Amino acid sequence: MFKRSSANPILLPNSKNSWENKATFNGCPAQDGDKMHFLYRAIGSDNVSTIGCAESLNGAKFKNRRQFLQPEFDWEKYGCEDPRVTKLGSSYYIFYTALSEYPFRAEGIKLGLAVTKDFKTYKKYSVTNFNSKAMALFPGKIGKKMVAILTANTDSPPAKIGLAFFDTPQQMTSPAYWNKWYKNVDKHRLVIERAENDHVEVGAPPLKTKYGWLLFYSYIQNYFTPPATFGIEAILLDLNDPSKIIKRTTKPLLTSETDYEKFGNVPNISFPSGAILTGDKIDLYYGVADTACAVASCSLKELLKEMS
Repeated sequence: MFKRSSANPILLPNSKNSWENKATFNGCPAQDGDKMHFLYRAIGSDNVSTIGCAESLNGAKFKNRRQFLQPEFDWEKYGCEDPRVTKLGSSYYIFYTALSEYPFRAEGIKLGLAVTKDFKTYKKYSVTNFNSKAMALFPGKIGKKMVAILTANTDSPPAKIGLAFFDTPQQMTSPAYWNKWYKNVDKHRLVIERAENDHVEVGAPPLKTKYGWLLFYSYIQNYFTPPATFGIEAILLDLNDPSKIIKRTTKPLLTSETDYEKFGNVPNISFPSGAILTGDKIDLYYGVADTACAVASCSLKELLKEMS
């Protein structure tokens, strides 16, 4: 169903830049008029993850690559990973994985947030106070609330994908809010797994369609009993109540088949990280082999027909 771009991989490590000469993957697009800002995880000579930013007019060729976010505070001192960007109002909200401990362990893997209006200046915030990754804001309020989706216990499974509702932007970074949320995590959870051996993680920020909120996510079969299979799947959530799953896939939409998906720093990984909807066309951006970025396209209506 998804057709891979003939330009893949669309973003590769750049040997001329020490901060991104080993890997450039898990990219997330943000439209700004005719221009796309493309944020991605970069790994360089020091093996520390930072977040790069590039620009594109067609979503496949990129220029003006630069290091955008890098560790500044104790809560992110060992790396900034896997950005997910959503525009709401006049601001872009960029959630990312923040690493505060080395050697890495679950307790030191949490979420950070950078807010920008122009991709030049930004303000950073520590978000969660528990093991978590893969947070993304919905591109529109539901009722009067801002809504996000995230993955709790990603590195101390079983992972749980859950929804968070905010009355104000300040709640996104409130320890009191997150203490209460995590204490009741099962009440916020979307149950997506089909088997106990499987693992899930939020992928691209949700897309708003007239049929519902469309979310692409990573579904890893046999995660606890390798060999694991990394696949990309999707769910459709109710526009007014995203805790209701309207439709979902029952098998992967994409798995690693091409050489650029099968071979790299971490083989056989295809991980959804961003998506753009233009009319009926979905462009899905995904990381390949923890090395580069790729894109594949499909029809929204055709996708929905495949979901049940």
